Amino acid sequence: MAHGNLQDSARELAGKLVDVVDREDFDTLAGLVPRLIGRQAPEHSLLRPLLGELLTVLAHLVRARSSEISPGDVFSVELTDDVEVDELPPPLRATLRAVLAELNDDHDNARLHLDFIAADPNPLGRLDALVHLVTWVHGLR
Repeated sequence: MAHGNLQDSARELAGKLVDVVDREDFDTLAGLVPRLIGRQAPEHSLLRPLLGELLTVLAHLVRARSSEISPGDVFSVELTDDVEVDELPPPLRATLRAVLAELNDDHDNARLHLDFIAADPNPLGRLDALVHLVTWVHGLR
């Protein structure tokens, strides 16, 4: 599949995943996710561009909700429940770091973290990252 087609497919799928969550259509969600992450995932090549698309949308939504951003301003995050970022599971930590990198215009670092997530040998780690990005986008729409 050509890069443009892959990116278009990822963009379409990102919208579909967020819409499915909006409608609380968990049967459809349960059918979509294994196609990306399951043991024999037929659309596994869409995961990395999908993560990138969700990250782009999330960063746009966060910036749109932020007050004026001045040059030199840096986005940061504060975790609750006395959890340190290094205590998070690696895929979730990489997801959070990718979001912050994207928000702070460090696109190379964001891509590095997304590559790490997509290459995680544990499908539950990839699932955790995907679910968090979809949930965050859903929450800000």
